[in-house]
Amino acid sequence: MDGLQITEETVPIVDESVGESRSRKRRRRPAIVRILADSKRGAGNTRDGEDENGGLQGLFSAYQAALDQHAIVAVTDRRGKIVFVNSKFCAISGYASDELIGQNHRVVNSGHHPKDFFEGMWGRIARGEIWHGEVCNRTKSGALYWVDTTIVPVADRAGRTNAYVSIRYDITDRKLAEQTLQEEVARRRNAEALLVDVIETIPDGIAAFDAEDRLVLHNRAFEEMYSKAREAIVPGSTYAAIVQCGLQNGQYILPRNTAEGREAWLQARLREHANPGRKAVVAIAGGRWLQVQERRSNSGHVVGTRTDITELKRSEAAIKYHAEHDPLTKLFNRSVLEKRLEQAVASSRKTGVSGALIVVDLDGFKQVNDTLGHAAGDALLIAVAKRMQDAIRKADTLVRLGGDEFAIILSNATRANIDKTLERLLARVQQPVPFQRHQITPRMSIGGCLFPRDGRRPESLLKKADLALYEAKAEGRGRHKLYSRVMSVENERRLRMANALAAAVSANQIDVALQPQFRISDGSHAGFEVLARWNQAGKTVSPAEFIAVAEAHGLIVELGHQILRKTFDSVRGLRSRGLDIGQVAINVAAAQIRCSGFPTMLRAMVMESGLEPQCVEVELTENILLDAAHDQIAQTLTELDKLGFSIALDDFGTGYASLAHLRRFPVNRIKIDRSFVRDMSASADAFRIVRATVGLAHSLGMQVVAEGIETEEQLEILQGMNCDFGQGFLISAPLARDALPTYLAARTDAEQDRGPYRRSQLSSP
Repeated sequence: MDGLQITEETVPIVDESVGESRSRKRRRRPAIVRILADSKRGAGNTRDGEDENGGLQGLFSAYQAALDQHAIVAVTDRRGKIVFVNSKFCAISGYASDELIGQNHRVVNSGHHPKDFFEGMWGRIARGEIWHGEVCNRTKSGALYWVDTTIVPVADRAGRTNAYVSIRYDITDRKLAEQTLQEEVARRRNAEALLVDVIETIPDGIAAFDAEDRLVLHNRAFEEMYSKAREAIVPGSTYAAIVQCGLQNGQYILPRNTAEGREAWLQARLREHANPGRKAVVAIAGGRWLQVQERRSNSGHVVGTRTDITELKRSEAAIKYHAEHDPLTKLFNRSVLEKRLEQAVASSRKTGVSGALIVVDLDGFKQVNDTLGHAAGDALLIAVAKRMQDAIRKADTLVRLGGDEFAIILSNATRANIDKTLERLLARVQQPVPFQRHQITPRMSIGGCLFPRDGRRPESLLKKADLALYEAKAEGRGRHKLYSRVMSVENERRLRMANALAAAVSANQIDVALQPQFRISDGSHAGFEVLARWNQAGKTVSPAEFIAVAEAHGLIVELGHQILRKTFDSVRGLRSRGLDIGQVAINVAAAQIRCSGFPTMLRAMVMESGLEPQCVEVELTENILLDAAHDQIAQTLTELDKLGFSIALDDFGTGYASLAHLRRFPVNRIKIDRSFVRDMSASADAFRIVRATVGLAHSLGMQVVAEGIETEEQLEILQGMNCDFGQGFLISAPLARDALPTYLAARTDAEQDRGPYRRSQLSSP
């Protein structure tokens, strides 16, 4: 009753300070009687009213006398102060009445109940309602005791609550008994749980059949497991009758639920039962699995146990699912491909209808990860997987090989159906995918091969599908190609080239040529770009071809170092003859940039040749900036920049680099690809691209080199755009090393004689 808010002056309390005699006090009406009587007293003073009040007072006195004998009684005023307690209250609490009168009920608060317990109690009695509950209090000595409590609000003649009467009964013994009982129940429950644990170590269902295969013993667990066959599980029933009953009532889950399938399954179970000894696993209704283990005893009985292994089977299924599925897209993963492909090839050979193995690769997927983050890449993969799944038949198999690569097995499909499926894949997948505030349009290349026409073994089919994918990418991406024999011939040719290139690199047979670069403003010589050259058996091999082969076969680092050595050997020779070569631009591959210590090694080679790092430019293609090791590449480029090397971005506009890459990497020059320079005279789009690129570079504090200048018209356009440097056949083709001295000497003489730049003087000496 903590915190009661009642008005003390409205409660008629006996003031013991007036000196009344103890006998008179005892003769006075008890305080609780007076409170209750006053609250019920009417306004009239008639004799009948007095008689009625007298009768009520007598009745109230009798009530209190009865309560005092059996109950703990207390009265508090509106403010929650105790104004009356009976002897039982004092006896159980250990406080004298003088110690309690005028105190708040917090004096006996045990702290056992939470705050909301009392808030609920006060809310109820404040509304004039009776509250009942069990309360734990604390005695003066600190001991706890429990009381069954009823609190009744008492209203005055105006209907205002001015007091609260609480009637309590000591239930401490009962609560202690309940606690003891709960402890005993808990102890027994623990004992029962332990017993259950022991029992559960025994297989659940037990059944025994005699020599004539009649049921002689079983437990309740056996009946519960085979609940749909319960009517047949009675002593004397044969094993066959029990199984047949269950089969008819849907107790078992069958691999083939046909008449023939059910009969075959029944005969298999009967054979297993007649020849016990091996474990069998049976699927039953409700998605449960039982392991059945039977043996024949010396008495000729077949005794068996049935263990519920449902959780084990579910765990096995979950493990198998996770082992076979990609966690992101929920598609099958690479581990499933070989088995499914073998099954598809076997089916194709049996039916005579071909199938196809398809490999899919998303084009530009790395750009999505680099620009929008991996969350965007994941969202794109999930969307693409869903679209591909919707574009194929349920009988087909879709696999995520890893990264942005997928494979599809199209079973029992004609060539026409395969082509239609591939077209449908491209059409459905290559639609915008919303991600946050962006729209990502996926692009993909598809390669495939037919089986059994192109092979029967999974590894051979996968190799040929990859060759077709390579061709699809080489032809411009965003398309599909099916394998042909020509692709294998081309692949074998590239392999032979790789072997020959490895031998040439080992024999130091890779040479260099240098193409002059000039200042567009006045035509003066600015430097050279170094180009790799390889003559195989007297035939010049295109750098675009053998550089790609070198990168694909791990030869690019050694080849690149060989080019560097020969370049700086040539530079050293030219400088010894007093020739000014200008700046030397060297193409560097991503694999070289990733090599540890590359900046230090390059600086040492440059200094040995007599040049300074400021005279050397490192040229990179756009795709290097998108390499998976972009953090390492950024660090290496920063080191090169600090050493004084210039960084140029080659073939700008043909790759996937963005403005974010220009800002992140220390790029000093942009080289406009020759395709834009070639077309800008006839194409307004190409013209605008070149002009925009020049303006962008200059606004970022970069210089611009235009490649492939072949006509004076192109030169004039570039001059009008304030392009900084140029190179191309209009000035000079790439020069062999032994032609450099003659070119430089003639160029120097021409510039001295001709003076300022004139277009008519741009022809090579």
